[in-house]
Amino acid sequence: MININLLPSAQRKPIVVFDRGMAVGLIIIVAEILAIIGFSWWMNNQIAAINAQIDTETQKVAVEQAQVKEVDDLRDEVTQLQAKAELLERIKQSPIQLAEVLKALGQATPGGVWYTNVGVTHEGDGGSVALTGKTTTYREVADLMLNLDASDMFGDATLSNSSTELGRNLSAGGNVTFTMTGQLSPAVIGQ
Repeated sequence: MININLLPSAQRKPIVVFDRGMAVGLIIIVAEILAIIGFSWWMNNQIAAINAQIDTETQKVAVEQAQVKEVDDLRDEVTQLQAKAELLERIKQSPIQLAEVLKALGQATPGGVWYTNVGVTHEGDGGSVALTGKTTTYREVADLMLNLDASDMFGDATLSNSSTELGRNLSAGGNVTFTMTGQLSPAVIGQ
């Protein structure tokens, strides 16, 4: 026996009808999703490449900034060296050198005289030497003045003061103190 139910409630309708339109729609959606994923992957690769390029350029900029700082430091050093060279050139071209003054002073100084202070002033067209020192006798002070007057470097030696320290018995001498000035010779200054 065959049972056939002809009642309308007995027929079941399918939940999803799978036809060609739906298949084409699903294929298009899947293609779009794959295209979005592919485009996202491609953009991420582009972004990573650009970030790597930015890092490389940043490192180059840092290196160049270090080189610029080094060049600036070298420029500063060159400026300082030029200033020193100009100073040395001015000293070299000055008409009379301090070393020459001290050498001539040493040659004019008698054996028993020593200096406690030597001051050299040098103007454009003249100069002077102020001497303070000690010796054992007034005779050595007089010899120093005569030697300064006879020197080519000095002239017009003038004794400002001299004194003897009384009451002190210095075994090595040095009881006589003196202060004098001498003029630098204009002929020597004009060299």
